[in-house]
Amino acid sequence: MMRLALPLVLLAAGLAVLLLSPAETRIFGLDNQGFAWGAAMVAFLAYFMSWLRPSDLARAFGSILIWAAIFVGVVAAYAFRYDMSDFVGRITSEIAPSEPVVGKGGEVIVNRRLDGEFAVAATVDGARVTFLFDTGASVVVLSAEDAERAKIETRGLRYDVPVSTANGSALAADTRIDEIAIGPIVMRNVHALIAKPGALEQSLLGMSFLERLKSYAVQRNRLILSAQ
Repeated sequence: MMRLALPLVLLAAGLAVLLLSPAETRIFGLDNQGFAWGAAMVAFLAYFMSWLRPSDLARAFGSILIWAAIFVGVVAAYAFRYDMSDFVGRITSEIAPSEPVVGKGGEVIVNRRLDGEFAVAATVDGARVTFLFDTGASVVVLSAEDAERAKIETRGLRYDVPVSTANGSALAADTRIDEIAIGPIVMRNVHALIAKPGALEQSLLGMSFLERLKSYAVQRNRLILSAQ
């Protein structure tokens, strides 16, 4: 009988609050029906807890805290799913930089690096080259090292085209690249420049490639290239 005392007191208190409150008044933010259900659940929980020993009560309270933490974590993960996806993508791009992902429609997706740049893995005449996405470059610019890796003939080239780099102004030579491929996107006969040795640390993916795409866009820290 003692176990029923507290639940009955709680039910009586809830009933008294309902009877003394106007029909349209919200109680603790709940309408009358919601408050009645809440009071009943509190009374049931008090009755259930009365059957537990102190050691069982501690375990039950610990379990409630664990499940509450799991619930909050799940809700938070859902609420911030896009931000978490961006963060994971940027961390992944640092571990395995510039690796493109091919979307369902054949578009190429590249995650932004933590330094804010988009590094795009490509092949130039079959040789692997990592480009920096640069809409400020009017043409594709290859570093001397990447040109050598792609086995582009540089003897006889005239380095008479001024270009701006992170290290300042430099001279580059005008040329044509047979093929640049980024995932399934392939462009042939691409106008490009080859920088003098030591003038450019990383090749630039400029407008002579980008303007031939159907579209390119930056969305939620992802660079999306589409040729279809």
